Amino acid sequence: MDRVAVIADSHDNLHKIRLAVTVINEWGADLVLHCGDYVAPFTAEPFSELNAPLRGVFGNNDGDRAALKKAYADIGEIDPDPHRFTFNGLSMLITHKPRVAREAAAGAGYDLIVFGHDHRVRVEQGESLVICPGELGGWVTGRASLALVEVRIGIVDIEYL
Repeated sequence: MDRVAVIADSHDNLHKIRLAVTVINEWGADLVLHCGDYVAPFTAEPFSELNAPLRGVFGNNDGDRAALKKAYADIGEIDPDPHRFTFNGLSMLITHKPRVAREAAAGAGYDLIVFGHDHRVRVEQGESLVICPGELGGWVTGRASLALVEVRIGIVDIEYL
């Protein structure tokens, strides 16, 4: 009950979103976290196939936030950045901003901190598990990626699509 898939920066890449949804569903995620930059509301369509709820925050490239919230309403929640919450007794922080993630990790108190924006994969294990899953869109680095996390035991698998 603590399998969390983490994605960020999908940037309208419907093909990679569909691939990610397949991987996430086959893995059996309990929760999917999106660290922002969905970009357009039409990206909700492939995410609607997820077998787990989606929680996310807005990124700097998400233009029409009201339309995004409406498009994703049946899939999950998109909150202002940063968003703190508890899932199955685990304290989590989701943000688009690397600086916010660093500051939160310095203060500890979270089981999981996830972020996006810079499109680079990073995993840091300290008092908090801090993860940037890279970019799902694959536009900047040429590599689409996501993280599959078993939070309670600290296992992080980076999947490249």
